[in-house]
Amino acid sequence: MSLLAEVNEGQSTPPDLPEIVAMVDTLTPLSPIPDPTHQLEAVAGSWTSVFASFGFGRAKGKMRHDDSTLGIHTFKAFPETPIHVIDIMQEIGVTPNAYNNVVIIEPMDRSCRGLIIIHGNYEGDPENVKRFRVVFHSAEIRGLNGVDDATLRLALDLPEGCALKRDFKPAKFYSDVVYLDETTRINIGGMGGVYVLERRSEPALTL
Repeated sequence: MSLLAEVNEGQSTPPDLPEIVAMVDTLTPLSPIPDPTHQLEAVAGSWTSVFASFGFGRAKGKMRHDDSTLGIHTFKAFPETPIHVIDIMQEIGVTPNAYNNVVIIEPMDRSCRGLIIIHGNYEGDPENVKRFRVVFHSAEIRGLNGVDDATLRLALDLPEGCALKRDFKPAKFYSDVVYLDETTRINIGGMGGVYVLERRSEPALTL
């Protein structure tokens, strides 16, 4: 985790994906909670991304303080408006079975702060106690720290009165929780991505 923390803070370049996979392979049989779909309370809550690779042999550190677009983070439900990414999180509920990807953002002029929420739901896989089958179905933009909808639309160059929550064609994925303890979760996605997350001490923003 210390190596990944250095990557996350920009103090080190990301290790090669095979190096990360080797670390994960070492940790997997040591997971204190080997059956996460049967112990949902241990998975539930708010988690922040420490490291992410996105499959296809590509590895990169978590996109903290990175420039991106609304479209990239919303399954193209919103336009390709430039944004600045502050943090990337994931929030999982038990009742209801929410599986939300959450991005804290600022407009490029840093005039305010908001959230992108990709709303999803999950179910367990009866044949794999580590596997969460997830369907993402809508994208929402929400102000933070008292920022109202009108201010957020103006800052993100969105039309006045446009809807800030939009449905999109359901996107189906699965993710295996291969390591889980009280503070750390490691997921391997269906396309081979590796995701290392730490439990946040702050309350969830979307549950």
